[in-house]
Amino acid sequence: MQKVIILIGNTNTRIAYLTEKSIKRVFTIKTKQLKSVLKGLLLVQDNNFYLASVVPEASTIVKSYLPAVKEITWRDFPGKIKVKKPERVGIDRLLNAVGAWHLVKSECMIIDAGSAITIDFVNRNGDFEGGVIFPGEHLIIESLKNLALLKSVKISKRGSIIGKDTSEAIGSGIVYGIPFLVSGYINFFKAKNPRLSVFFTGGAGRTLQQKIKHGFYNKNLAIIGIRKIIYGCS
Repeated sequence: MQKVIILIGNTNTRIAYLTEKSIKRVFTIKTKQLKSVLKGLLLVQDNNFYLASVVPEASTIVKSYLPAVKEITWRDFPGKIKVKKPERVGIDRLLNAVGAWHLVKSECMIIDAGSAITIDFVNRNGDFEGGVIFPGEHLIIESLKNLALLKSVKISKRGSIIGKDTSEAIGSGIVYGIPFLVSGYINFFKAKNPRLSVFFTGGAGRTLQQKIKHGFYNKNLAIIGIRKIIYGCS
């Protein structure tokens, strides 16, 4: 019997079909479309359903449609969560950590680039050490638009690293600022641990990895993590 995973994010929800041996298929929908998709899932009864979510309201909707769904929480993390309040760490971050460590079985850094950017660290034993969170490109653009002096500025993402007007200057901050910031974290921790593996994931993860030219991109880290939790696969 295959497992159906519902991984809910603030903007997008990913639905994956798993067996013990592989990830069969994955598709992405907008989280606001979840109700209509759940109606279709109900037509397929020969499945086990699992839920992982960072949106409590969406979790409630899923549970109303699928009362037998099993929710994966921080308590399912196979290692130690070495932060002050583990229950407040987003389950997506923890699942990414499980997936990344499962792939390399050693220290790793996971950069998840979406609306926000998270950088998390896993030690050689698979324990979650904590991380860093800062705004992603979309949030930066929206915050700048709210500044009175910049409301009429059209943001340009083209041009040199040194902007020749306000539009180009903001564009440089967006295009180069995030890669420089992430690179700084990578360089700092790689200097301490040259064997540290670096993973990128998330909707903007591939683009960010290509700009930085370091590490590996894997769009399914969280799903790999769920598969590890469910099956304990090697």
